[in-house]
Amino acid sequence: MITLPVRRFLNLLCGEYSNQQQAFDNPPLYAHIFLRYRPLPQLTPGSILLEQTYAVDPSNPYRLRMIRAEEQPSGAIKLWNHTFRDPSRFAGATFDPDLRLAIQATDLISLDQCHYQVLEQDDGYHGAMEAGCQCIVRRDGKDTVLVSSFHLQGESLQTLDRGHDPDTNERCWGSVAGPFRFKRTESWTADMASAWV
Repeated sequence: MITLPVRRFLNLLCGEYSNQQQAFDNPPLYAHIFLRYRPLPQLTPGSILLEQTYAVDPSNPYRLRMIRAEEQPSGAIKLWNHTFRDPSRFAGATFDPDLRLAIQATDLISLDQCHYQVLEQDDGYHGAMEAGCQCIVRRDGKDTVLVSSFHLQGESLQTLDRGHDPDTNERCWGSVAGPFRFKRTESWTADMASAWV
């Protein structure tokens, strides 16, 4: 079982998102990206699969994660972040129910310093890296500290990811023109109806 606040959050989140309009309006600054979130009912309640792909190469995700949402005593929702031991094995799983069901806990590695806290506010859900986390992302041969946030409201999802130098805090990578702005193109709330009942 999962708590009602977690189910409500995941009901809204699960689906496919595209920033097509933003990418077409400003192609030098924004790649066209798909985000896909789908529940994994065979795992601990609150577990969902995140798959991120470029529109030009939709069958090869550049990021594959398992995220587990859990309500905290404070009322916030914590997102536990996991990567895959062999991501290529599960590429395309958001569209393949048999492949999704094959995902087991032993396929996952917890990213212990990369968890999020999510708060529900009047204008939707606001998520950010948990205070004190030092989520290290290696980019261009250099370790950087991830600073990441998102805002989920209705059909829209905004995300902002940036990597900073761990010593100088200088921005090394990430959007220079503000958040990526996604619109939901498909809802998978129906998948949630039978998950963890």
